Amino acid sequence: MWFNGQQVDIYWTGGDGMATEYTREQQAFSRECIQEGLFLLMEDQPLDEITVSAISQRSGISRMGFYRNYKSKQDVLDDYFSSQMDHLIDQLGEVEPLNAENIIPRYFEFVRDHSTRFRLAIVSGGDQILHDCFARTVGKFFDQNVKRPWFTGTYAEFWQSFVTSGLYAVTVRWIGENFLTPIPVLTSVVAHLAAQPPRDISNVAINSTADEDE
Repeated sequence: MWFNGQQVDIYWTGGDGMATEYTREQQAFSRECIQEGLFLLMEDQPLDEITVSAISQRSGISRMGFYRNYKSKQDVLDDYFSSQMDHLIDQLGEVEPLNAENIIPRYFEFVRDHSTRFRLAIVSGGDQILHDCFARTVGKFFDQNVKRPWFTGTYAEFWQSFVTSGLYAVTVRWIGENFLTPIPVLTSVVAHLAAQPPRDISNVAINSTADEDE
């Protein structure tokens, strides 16, 4: 915030409930300003060239205010995408019935609605941060919602890694083609990728034509 031509931060540490609520609101506002400032800068330059000083100047939040909220510019991106994806998890958890055909379209609609910032993260060098948020989101969603005897331990860990990488690759390609592929097609692809329980593959033929001829 600006006061008498100088950049200052409002920071209230009072002990009563009203002061605490005010502090939380101010912190949330400061973080939104910092996030907005970073994304505006990312429109013109890659992430690794952006400085905290530049973010502070663009957002109107002092360097001290920045470091009250974040350790680094990478933390800013992580916080933004983690928050957005947590909202997505909450929404998906309320879908009835909770199955791949119902939740996957919601996911791709979410990506399309947030496409500007997804694309900025990918092209400006923040793709690893975005991927890590994907990994946490997939893991959290299935930990909360998939209750199957086989979905435990090492199997679940490797399964999540596989599905996360596949979903991320599909998402990046879809954004890159400017959403040309219809969501029902993507839903079919991802459902086949994600919804397969373990099975004995020792006698499964790789050549599908051979299977059809039998």
